[in-house]
Amino acid sequence: MAGILEYLDWRGDVPFTVDPFGEVDALLLAELGYVPFEGVVPERHAVRIGLAEAQARFRADAVGDEDRMYSFTRDCLLLEKLAAAPRFRGTYLTGYRSIIDPAATLQFSALTVLLPDGTTFVSFRGTDGTVTGWKEDLSFAVNARTAAQALAVSYLDDFFTSHPRPLRLGGHSKGGNLAMYAAAFCRPLVQASITEVYAFDAPGFREELVAMPSYRAMTGRIRSYVPGSSVVGMLLETGVAPTIIRSDAAGLQQHVAYSWQIERNRLVRENALSKSSGFVDRTVDGWLADLDDEERTHFIEALGSILGAPEKETLRDISRSRHTAYPAMLKAAATLPPEQRRAVLDAVYKIVRSGKDAIIGAEKPSVPPPLPAGTEDPA
Repeated sequence: MAGILEYLDWRGDVPFTVDPFGEVDALLLAELGYVPFEGVVPERHAVRIGLAEAQARFRADAVGDEDRMYSFTRDCLLLEKLAAAPRFRGTYLTGYRSIIDPAATLQFSALTVLLPDGTTFVSFRGTDGTVTGWKEDLSFAVNARTAAQALAVSYLDDFFTSHPRPLRLGGHSKGGNLAMYAAAFCRPLVQASITEVYAFDAPGFREELVAMPSYRAMTGRIRSYVPGSSVVGMLLETGVAPTIIRSDAAGLQQHVAYSWQIERNRLVRENALSKSSGFVDRTVDGWLADLDDEERTHFIEALGSILGAPEKETLRDISRSRHTAYPAMLKAAATLPPEQRRAVLDAVYKIVRSGKDAIIGAEKPSVPPPLPAGTEDPA
């Protein structure tokens, strides 16, 4: 077995005429969407650049820390290997768009890939492993349409209404959510040209959105993949049964696509999700289903505020600084109504525990600290 980088070493010389486009190719291009191509790939679809030329022009040392995603080093190596692989010879890049507005908790980026097999792949970028990324993923439970989702629809409608090539969409994490949403709510002419939508460990949607006819019309073309210990990919609903795949990482680190295992030209399957993965579906999703819009908004805001209370950027930072981080989270939780406090804290500790398990491979969770003095425990 191998990962996606080894896949290019072993099968990068196999042309699409011999082995047609498949799920591993989609994963490669979804991950390519994380590369910050500012100043390299043109925004206008009327202008394009060869993949090899883009790789030659891209300068990793010129990318600031704020623009480096959690897999930046491996993404740069992926770009290098893709550019050198005969399989992707004749590939062009265009339509690079990146919009970031921290004040609005908005991050959107898309990339159009013109493949030598005559098809087009649109790669939507996901979020990183930060607390802000978690808060953005959780916001899908509150909003009928987020700003990033609206931009994804506009991206398709603006550039692909008269596009003559078959169209595939895909993305990892939030990028997969954007791909599914854009496919379901773009113009009918664009939707008719979409052959497949690939969602890799992507959060879903509110139940009423999944039930809409325009979304249901796309479910037969959606391919959903989650690792065995998926957390992000189990948030909310997609209306599609996911394919469970094998990862060589532990806990939350399974979210990283470079840990996913490949044999020949397909992702290695697992028979079932791990026990730890099911908590999101059984708890967070279960709680949200019983809340009205106002209560749901308060719940998600509370969950986000508690995660952000220690002023740590990542779940790893929270876990490593738990002696100071946990009291800060408990203090934030003390402002919640008693009926919400324990449920929210339980979700937070399980999210943070996933991050801890990814670091030290722990099988037993740390015991949550007691509630602050004078705080009623509703349990």
